[in-house]
Amino acid sequence: MTTKDTFSYEAAKKRLEVIMKDLESGKIGIDDLEATLNEAKYLIQKSLRKLTETEKIIKNWKT
Repeated sequence: MTTKDTFSYEAAKKRLEVIMKDLESGKIGIDDLEATLNEAKYLIQKSLRKLTETEKIIKNWKT
């Protein structure tokens, strides 16, 4: 892969917090709900991958 992955865990966390607030307050209408939930799912999956990769790095430091 020649391009650097620009995913930011912190940015994803902030965006997920906004999504949660919008869901809780009813700001997201039914027409936008599916797209918003798909975005949240994507951010969660990427965040979990990032955490798993970081955990592997830390475990390698211990050996």
